[in-house]
Amino acid sequence: MRQFDKKIVLQDGTEFYGYGFGAAGECTAEIVFNTSMVGYQEILSDPSYTGQAIVMTYPLIGNYGMCEADYESRRPTASAMIVREYNDEPSNFRSKQTLGQVMERYGVIGIAGVDTRKLAMHIRDQGTCRVLITGADTSTIAATAHLQTVSLPTDQVSRVSTPTVWFSPAKEPKYHVAAIDRGMKL
Repeated sequence: MRQFDKKIVLQDGTEFYGYGFGAAGECTAEIVFNTSMVGYQEILSDPSYTGQAIVMTYPLIGNYGMCEADYESRRPTASAMIVREYNDEPSNFRSKQTLGQVMERYGVIGIAGVDTRKLAMHIRDQGTCRVLITGADTSTIAATAHLQTVSLPTDQVSRVSTPTVWFSPAKEPKYHVAAIDRGMKL
């Protein structure tokens, strides 16, 4: 078993340890949970999760890799993904990259080895809150002090909006449709 090198600190001081995958570093986010058994790549790229740390309660994540055709938006926009067990060797003929590779590319922090069901129950009972995902050696006192003062971004629409015009051609269009992308799902 890998040594824990990451820590999750909730606003109330509750801690969970795990090991990192995906992007390096630390992040502060709102923590939420998802109980889906499949669809982690759709969840990661769903604009409604922008800026959030997502706890996946299903115990094995990453086993079918990542396929851009299945994204819910143009790119992952979540801040972090928290899993019980991360599989870095996907088995899927459609997979082009691992979950960890995509998360690293888009700056999404991952932490595995966490008792995600216990964490989800804590969130359910106490409510969603701010969370700091950081190094395992970070002081819990310093982390909770940081969480009491930090403000989470409020304008998530600007993070998921498309700054440029793009066109999606159809072979034989019956209609012409224009859409303003302010975080729409594909």
